[in-house]
Amino acid sequence: MAAGSSPPIDPKMVALEVQKGKSLEEIQRIFGIKMKSQVQDLYVRGLRQLGEIPQFDLPKAKERSTARSIDTGYRRSIGQSGSITLTRSLLIEKLGFQEGDVFQILRQGSDLILRKVD
Repeated sequence: MAAGSSPPIDPKMVALEVQKGKSLEEIQRIFGIKMKSQVQDLYVRGLRQLGEIPQFDLPKAKERSTARSIDTGYRRSIGQSGSITLTRSLLIEKLGFQEGDVFQILRQGSDLILRKVD
C-alpha cells in the first residue's frame, strides 16, 4: 500500500450496508468512495462473495477478424436523394442477412461496415 492511500474497500461490507437500507450517498461518505458506479460495482461483488447471487463466467467476446472481407462484386452509388439501395439479393442471398435482422452502420476510415446487432 502506497503512502497516503487508504486500505481496499471490502465489497461484502458495502453489500451489507446496502442491505441495511443505507443510500448510495451515505455509503460513499462512509467508505470515501467518489463515484456511485464504484458503489454499485462493490455492491455486486459483495453480493457474489456473500453468496447472494451465483458466480458465473461471462461469455468471451467473439473474436472479430479485421482482415476478413468479402467482395460481392456489387457496386452502388449514392443517388440524388443521398440514399443507397441495397437489394434483397445482396443482403439476404449474398451477405446472409435474414428478414427482420437489425444492423448498425459503422465507419472505419473510408470504409462503411454493416454489423448485425443481436
